[in-house]
Amino acid sequence: MRHLKGISGQRYGERPKKPQHSGSVKMTRRSFLATPVLLASRADAQQPFPARPIRLLVGSASAGSLDFVGRLIANGMAEILGQPVVVENRGGAQGALAMEPVLRAAPDGHTLVINNMGALLVNPLVQNTPNEQQPLEILEPIALVADVLTVLVTSKDRPWRSLSDLLSAARANPGGLSWGHPGVGSSPWLAALLLSQMADVRAIGVPYRGGGPAMVDLLAGRLDFMFATTPTCFPHIQTGALRAMGVPLLSRMPHLPDVPTLAEGGVSGFEVRSWFGVMTTKGTPRSVVESLNAAIKQTLAQPGAIAQLDSQGIAPLYTTPEEFSRIGKADRVKWRPIAQLANRASQ
Repeated sequence: MRHLKGISGQRYGERPKKPQHSGSVKMTRRSFLATPVLLASRADAQQPFPARPIRLLVGSASAGSLDFVGRLIANGMAEILGQPVVVENRGGAQGALAMEPVLRAAPDGHTLVINNMGALLVNPLVQNTPNEQQPLEILEPIALVADVLTVLVTSKDRPWRSLSDLLSAARANPGGLSWGHPGVGSSPWLAALLLSQMADVRAIGVPYRGGGPAMVDLLAGRLDFMFATTPTCFPHIQTGALRAMGVPLLSRMPHLPDVPTLAEGGVSGFEVRSWFGVMTTKGTPRSVVESLNAAIKQTLAQPGAIAQLDSQGIAPLYTTPEEFSRIGKADRVKWRPIAQLANRASQ
């Protein structure tokens, strides 16, 4: 792999200077381990599950793809389990803020978090967090729930008509273009980092609390381009407000058959995929984890849920807890080299 060329003028993991662009807060050992996990009470252990409303923390601001999937899962689980599932958005710190309440909660399955691959896996690698202190190890896996794709988009008001046009403009003006992302380690961030490396371009990266806020600035002309998850960008592509420049897959996306892959645009072998996963407090009883997993499985099998996900270009991705752990460990090996390059570039 070639030496990483920095795509951003700011150090990876630093908090942005502008308050409206929320930030990258380093995910340290203290943020995960400072507060001891509480033990479930004997009374709770004797009650059937769920004994009260369930809290689902979403590791992003509202209006993004993670929020979309989280609310769909919450609605389905509430109907199946017979208790409300209350959604709470906690964006920022690359998803770490949403995980802290889960770490402090009693291990009884009433506090959950849904987060993306970046928060659960890639950003801890960027921060050199030891494996045993990463979210995949200190939280209890329940299920992967979605395979999420991204699209390279730009505003209709920008002059570029193709990926080649955009790359030429970026090369002609190193550091002159800007792009947004919902946090270090997210799939849009990974895609942009790979593009900088594989296409030999440099632009300024701007972090946000989620894909939704970044999209607002792209549409307003305050950003030049970004990789956006399909739920975030599809509506704007359909209205013509955004221009799709390419998809980071090895084959074209069925929902966008006229949009070429980045490989077709000249960046050979380019592919970035991501997933969303649901986790709970470590030590939650196996029976509770199985109940939550079964509710998610039923939700993702419902025709209405499948249709909603498909309309946003998202594929349901149900797994058992064991499969979740296995996939996470495999992806940790896959993405560690690029994470280490990003870490060195930030120093």
